[in-house]
Amino acid sequence: MTLIFVLALVVIASVAGTAGVLTLTARRTPAGQRTPGQRISDWFTRDSRRPYGPDSERVAAELSILTRRYDKLV
Repeated sequence: MTLIFVLALVVIASVAGTAGVLTLTARRTPAGQRTPGQRISDWFTRDSRRPYGPDSERVAAELSILTRRYDKLV
């Protein structure tokens, strides 16, 4: 019983410590940059076929529109 209690405390302390470190580093991240937690989640969740994330089609369409407008100006 005591061993389970000690293991539970260790797990809770490690989770709280990790959350604290991520919170501190997230606060010190300059505006416009991704936080370390976001970068880690991107490594595991981003699909390589969709480099811009879930909005890949929208971003690609906007880029093509901007490219066409620029080509007309030049």
